[in-house]
Amino acid sequence: MFDLDKLYAGHKTHGDNPLCEGCSILEKSKPCHSVMDYEDFGEAPVLFLSDSLNYRLGTIAPFSKAEVSLIDECYKESYRLAASVKCPSVKEADMTPDNMKLCRVHLEATIDKVKPKLVFPCGNLAMKMLIKKSGITNKRGKSYEYITTGGHRCIVVPIFHPYSCIKEPRHTILFKTDIQNAYEKYVLGKRVKGNFTYKVLTQIEEVEALAKKLWDSYETIAVDTETTGLNFLKDSIMTISITSKEQTWVLPLDHKDSPFRKGEPHYAKVWVLLRRILENPKNRKVFHNAKFDLKFLLNYGIYTKNVWDTKIMHHLLDENMPKSLMDLTKLYFANELEDL
Repeated sequence: MFDLDKLYAGHKTHGDNPLCEGCSILEKSKPCHSVMDYEDFGEAPVLFLSDSLNYRLGTIAPFSKAEVSLIDECYKESYRLAASVKCPSVKEADMTPDNMKLCRVHLEATIDKVKPKLVFPCGNLAMKMLIKKSGITNKRGKSYEYITTGGHRCIVVPIFHPYSCIKEPRHTILFKTDIQNAYEKYVLGKRVKGNFTYKVLTQIEEVEALAKKLWDSYETIAVDTETTGLNFLKDSIMTISITSKEQTWVLPLDHKDSPFRKGEPHYAKVWVLLRRILENPKNRKVFHNAKFDLKFLLNYGIYTKNVWDTKIMHHLLDENMPKSLMDLTKLYFANELEDL
């Protein structure tokens, strides 16, 4: 088998950039190395970062034409495009920790030149180069503060690579939503502060008042349980939260600090009161992934009536979308999330 690496051995394509000295990518067969794709850039509020440069028909660019078209479709404002790795066709497996350390100097220089308020690293390698974290599926849409050694401060929001959206179209809505939410919050400064309050019920009289309010009510409520584990046959419910339009009530149950845990005087009564609330057939009880909570509640003798499940409802809206609670929160309430 013909070895291209041997053919390129001794042939310098990296332009003698002293900052790249020692990078093993320089020894790989590439049409060029160390392309400073940002040198002619002006400032822009938003910077999109690809994994590495594309080399096609003598043209070098951070994204393909199809990928740029998708970015233009999802984002209409001013932006710059650059690569997080300044050599073409570099894969994540090629980037050793030493290679990343060397290349981050160029990446910081890119950010210092553009001075963006917001940076979108597209895909896992770009995210790893910038914030030294991996796992794009779990971290996309989250925000991270970043400060270059030159002192420029910006917000980093990892997103899917546009190629992954072209290959898997169901990612496109998340790609577009993450861009729009981050732009509105960190560039336009549109921040929505949720009017969220909650009350922890520690007196049986408070639970009685809640049961009186809800046992015959038509008002929709959201219900969530926190458990000691995932096995409904062995584990127990530590807390139940009940939310109406106005307020959230939190009931500590089989929690070590709860006045209602097993062995306490009001243990049996608090479950009778909860049964009145949750078995009321007149109002909707909204859960997320309801089957998990309902199995635990059945163990306490509660047969919840009129159940609605946001996981199932969202599947009916779009079966291709991810349906975890965090995904739906980022999709519908991104501006109310705390920075993670």
